[in-house]
Amino acid sequence: MNRRFGLIEKYSDSLRRNRLHYIVLSGLLLCLIPAWGFALWGNRYFSDPAVLVGGSLLNLLFCLTAYLLNLSGSRLVPTIYPDTHQSIHRVAVWFGLYVVVNVFLLSVSLALYHWLHIFGYQFQKFIASWLALSLLGGSLLTAGLTELFFAFEQWKTNQHELQQLEHKQLQTELEIVKQQVNPHFLFNCLNSLSVLIYESPDVAEKFVDEMSQVYRYLLQVNAPEKEESLVTLESEVRFIKSYIYLLKTRFESGIHVQLQIADVYISGQLAPLALQSLLDNAIRHNIVSTSTPLRITIKTTPTGQLEVFNNIQKRVVGIPFGNAGLATLMSRYKLLFNQAGTIQVREEGGFFIVTLPLVYT
Repeated sequence: MNRRFGLIEKYSDSLRRNRLHYIVLSGLLLCLIPAWGFALWGNRYFSDPAVLVGGSLLNLLFCLTAYLLNLSGSRLVPTIYPDTHQSIHRVAVWFGLYVVVNVFLLSVSLALYHWLHIFGYQFQKFIASWLALSLLGGSLLTAGLTELFFAFEQWKTNQHELQQLEHKQLQTELEIVKQQVNPHFLFNCLNSLSVLIYESPDVAEKFVDEMSQVYRYLLQVNAPEKEESLVTLESEVRFIKSYIYLLKTRFESGIHVQLQIADVYISGQLAPLALQSLLDNAIRHNIVSTSTPLRITIKTTPTGQLEVFNNIQKRVVGIPFGNAGLATLMSRYKLLFNQAGTIQVREEGGFFIVTLPLVYT
């Protein structure tokens, strides 16, 4: 039973993938069979139901035989001339193949119709010549259509390979990001911890607890089985609160992070570590000091998106920073959301604003 369903599914899939091919074939048969029947039997083909049905079935049999023979032979042509610049060679060979097969089967069918006197058919040289010339034109048209189908299939194959390469590249980028634990951030945390141990042991204990929460979350989302998973906004917010505590311990009053998350959107999903990437991006590109504090707001919008914005106070550095972190986040979204979500980035009213889509399932 499973084998039978497997065959049916395979056949249905073949029909879906080649539906354009079968649509064109059906259209050609609907035009060719009545024209051929009228040429052989004249007005009797349409006036006599027996001739209409019987003649159409016989003509259909020969047409399908020609189609199968042409199809079998035509598949060998791309193996001989596979390159895109060999179109003329392919069309010429296809045309020659179709002419030989079609004219041969026409001759056999006319000979059988005449010999068996099917529906009163009598061989007429003029009609036979006209049909042969029509087949020459039809063979040339079919050769051209075959080349078009071949070019279309090549284009689809190239597009699929390009998408596969793009997908693989994005996966590689995601894997690189996931394997990275920012050593600079870890060094700063340990340095802050060493100072707190002597100056404020109670705060140091809290700091260690929050730091463990941060790295526990990092290990969870970086697990191999989480390669393409999303996380809920709720879990991301829990993590970012611990991360904010570490930042505030490090920068003190130089940074202010405000969370405005509506409960109705807390079940929305997003790429893991997205908020951390945006916080790090803001700190990397802006001055963070007590005199000019960096103010970052993370909030949900009325449309169910997530918006992260900060005041712009760009750092003056000898070598400009790139947007590798933000670009990587966009790539991760493209991979995880299968291009369904787009990150919007803009500068407006002295603020740098990033809007992230949330997925609701």
